[in-house]
Amino acid sequence: MDKHFIRAKSQENKIIRLQQIMDVTDRLFHEKTYHEITLSVIAKEVGLARGGLYKYVISKEEIFLMIYLQKEKAMIDDIVEQLINKKITPDLLSEVMSKTIYQHLDFIKYHQILNAIIETNVTIEKLAEFKVKTFEHTKNLFNILEKTFNIDRQKAFDIYLTILYHCVYLYDRVAYQKNYIEAMKLANLKIEDIDFVVHLYHFISIILLNI
Repeated sequence: MDKHFIRAKSQENKIIRLQQIMDVTDRLFHEKTYHEITLSVIAKEVGLARGGLYKYVISKEEIFLMIYLQKEKAMIDDIVEQLINKKITPDLLSEVMSKTIYQHLDFIKYHQILNAIIETNVTIEKLAEFKVKTFEHTKNLFNILEKTFNIDRQKAFDIYLTILYHCVYLYDRVAYQKNYIEAMKLANLKIEDIDFVVHLYHFISIILLNI
């Protein structure tokens, strides 16, 4: 139970409580598997009955969507901030994106389960709200891609998603789960270490140079 958990008595406190719920869920996601995290587990950690969570969310997937949005915004804002008032080149964009995404690697952990798990277990209404917000978050980055490479919004979106999908692959190469490590040892197979930033830099460069 979180001793600092605040009882919601106003809209402001409701926002604070939601953030606390998200923080607890985020912590749990680094300690347990996704399927081990239930509303009951989350409620216990924040000092509520499970029914108390229904005042804020109706599923754990809604919590994960909110966490995803926060982490995505932080990452995109960080990328855009480093590109403002700069002469954008494929090399600069590749460098900034590869280094910044690595600094926000936690976001990739959430993107890894976005399509197959999170989005398939929320209401259409919540998913629509999520899509609107993530579009707003990525708008400035897409504007940079469109202006720099003379492409349309759909092409910018495709480039962004392609990069993220590759990041998921690279994440699996650098954030090995304990079971995976033990299985590789048992199989007498070597785990090859890679440099996430270098691999991602080259991947993004190839994409941008071939637009």
